[in-house]
Amino acid sequence: MREHHASRGRAGGARLRRSAARAVLAGCAALLTAALATAGPGEVWAAFAGPTANTGNALATSGLFPDYRTAVQASGPVVHHSFDDPYGSSAAAALAGTAGTYNGAAAASNASTTAIASSAGGPRGAVRFPAGTHAAADAPTSLDGAAVNTLALTMEAWVRTGSGGAVLSLLPEGSDPATGRPQLYVNTLGEACIGLVLESPRTLQEVCGSDAEDPKVWTAADQASPAWHHVAAVIDPGGAPGTQINVYVDGRLAYDHGFSATWPQRLAGRLRVGSAPILTDTAAARPAPDTWSGAVDEVAVYTEALSAAEIKKHHDLGTGTVTGDYAATVTALSSRHLYWPLDGVPGAGSARAVADASGKGRAGTHHSYPDLQAAGARTGTSPSGLAVGLSGVNDISTGASRTTPAAFSTEVWFNSSGGTGPLVSFGSTQTGVATAPYGAVYLTGNGNLAFSIRTPQRTVVSARDHRDGTWHLATATMSEGGRMRLYVDGVLVGEDASAPTGPIVGFWRWGGGGDYSSFSTRPGAAFFSGRLDEASVYDGELTPEDVAIHWGASF
Repeated sequence: MREHHASRGRAGGARLRRSAARAVLAGCAALLTAALATAGPGEVWAAFAGPTANTGNALATSGLFPDYRTAVQASGPVVHHSFDDPYGSSAAAALAGTAGTYNGAAAASNASTTAIASSAGGPRGAVRFPAGTHAAADAPTSLDGAAVNTLALTMEAWVRTGSGGAVLSLLPEGSDPATGRPQLYVNTLGEACIGLVLESPRTLQEVCGSDAEDPKVWTAADQASPAWHHVAAVIDPGGAPGTQINVYVDGRLAYDHGFSATWPQRLAGRLRVGSAPILTDTAAARPAPDTWSGAVDEVAVYTEALSAAEIKKHHDLGTGTVTGDYAATVTALSSRHLYWPLDGVPGAGSARAVADASGKGRAGTHHSYPDLQAAGARTGTSPSGLAVGLSGVNDISTGASRTTPAAFSTEVWFNSSGGTGPLVSFGSTQTGVATAPYGAVYLTGNGNLAFSIRTPQRTVVSARDHRDGTWHLATATMSEGGRMRLYVDGVLVGEDASAPTGPIVGFWRWGGGGDYSSFSTRPGAAFFSGRLDEASVYDGELTPEDVAIHWGASF
């Protein structure tokens, strides 16, 4: 799955390390500071990439999630050329680093299709380079590490070609050191490669694929009409031995290798996109043409080693296929109180136990016998998980009483083909229908989703019937000041801030129970009929971004 070629005077690819490198860029433009939507220290990422019955999600998408370009900027590039320059322009604008100039016959011109999907901010522009042309930075760049074998680097681009050639190069000039000279290119077999010039002794190193199944930028089958591909090379001197040089194609690690000599402390020269002399393609069976012919988009350079997850995120977001992992978005929130995936396994004794995946050890209990291992909600993983089927006579409760803080949130996926009733409630009893809950989320007799607080009584109700046989995400939040909000499928459908609330003591229950006779808006039944999945509670108010991320992670 990997191959490298080392000879005196050759160098290989490398990844960057955040703490090891500092960049000095002549005429460096200010970096954009657009914030990335995250869900806690784990930097959980999600974006809407699938159909939804709620048209409001289109607005939530653009308002809450960064497009591809914002994601790149959030990763901290020292160079970023978007190649959105108007047709006929001789200047290549920069979002980070110095601007550039098109040379030879190259001039800004939109490719027939651009690399970035419309869901990620495209289509914008891309540049098609006729054979032998390139764009070069208007000022030199120098990148410095603390010592040899410390400088981290990532080179990234979207390419479309049927012949290959040099994509992105840092070419020494004048008194610049001749070593380093990183180049990202595509060889005549369609493999993405990284070439480096190492030192002590001077060694040319190339890291490319070696197996027929290695991912390709182009093949004989699509050479005449190649597709866009995302390529990246990551140099991480601090990585495990034998893996300091990594090449990615379409978000996946294609091949890796260690350094065959010393990686220099300093890189200097002028960045070039497009045709450039390639020194490191010494393998006779897979040469790389110096002349680039094809289209290029969204070129970026970073003085750090982007992680595999970050590389994949860039690729997936660019193609509009970002998927998430619902469980990861839940567990990433430090405010989580409990999280029940409801994936219980039937069996004597264990059928009543409800496992907690929050890491807090707050298990629950099934009352009566639900239908376990029913088909579950979308969770962003394949296959989708399992769920609990309730038949209007059973419910689930927490095992111990607790004080819920003034600010809290609860969330659950539900699926109803006609059934109504409580989805989740908080009250003073674990079972039965004798006492009124403090608050509840439920389906009314008309199938509308409602969030009600008993004292002082107030209710927020959705406008539509959700008994449509599909999965929906219900989220109810309460702020410190008493603002209650109800979300359906990641979108706010109503709120009420008319009265403050305070901490209360009791039990969380899912699927039913309680006396709702004092509620002005009531559930359509005492117990829910339908399926429930992925139930969670948080000791704090989830933000609109948190809620949207949870919904988006399901695709």
